[in-house]
Amino acid sequence: MRRLRSLLLGLLLGPGLALGALAQVQLKVLGDFAFPPYSSLRGTEPVGIDVDILHELGRRTGVQFHIELVPFKRVVESVRAGSVDGGMALLRSAEREGFALFTGVMHNSTYSLFVTRDSKMAFDGLASLHGKRIGKVRGFFISPEFDAEVAAERIQLHETAGAEQGLHMLMLGRVDAISGQTVVTRYLARQLGYADAVRPLPTPLVPDRPTFLVLSRASKLPDKEALGERLRLALEAMHRDGSIERIEARHLQ
Repeated sequence: MRRLRSLLLGLLLGPGLALGALAQVQLKVLGDFAFPPYSSLRGTEPVGIDVDILHELGRRTGVQFHIELVPFKRVVESVRAGSVDGGMALLRSAEREGFALFTGVMHNSTYSLFVTRDSKMAFDGLASLHGKRIGKVRGFFISPEFDAEVAAERIQLHETAGAEQGLHMLMLGRVDAISGQTVVTRYLARQLGYADAVRPLPTPLVPDRPTFLVLSRASKLPDKEALGERLRLALEAMHRDGSIERIEARHLQ
């Protein structure tokens, strides 16, 4: 019976990733060091929702994930260069498709503009941001349209190493608003004592979009396509059976 189960699992994994081969796969994956509650450092230990998702994904697939948390721009640049095997958790874009193989969804993200509580600023499209100073985490992708407005110097972009720095800049009046993942920015505002001092504008800057575990197309990892499909199927199963929802609940309670 044990041999039969191994054979069936080998068939599910595909010809390039039979059970023995998959168990030997080790992936170095980078994530954002300043993105709580999804990923952050407790001392030197990576913790957070996305970290726990990878731990569970590894348990189910046999893949050994070696997670390192760094500034987000380095995540993107390392995946592009192939100096790591993968990255988490990236929004999809045509430009990133060129250097990253997108596997399964880790979590969904809504990005909002956060302002101080007494701000009179309104947002009803990118034109309403003309002349405004907007903070954004370095390396984060909003949209091609936003990038075009910045390139045309109609929006003054101020990049930060992390969301926490952006909140400090907002409170100091150095920017008019910051772009932030809604769950992360609310979480950090509570941690920093800013919960009553900042608020998101009603209209999202970026509507709800999935973020992915990606593999670097430039890495020397063999059988990337087959491995990516296996990771995608396992992540989908984790969403279906409620595992990811339970992980999120533990961190957000």
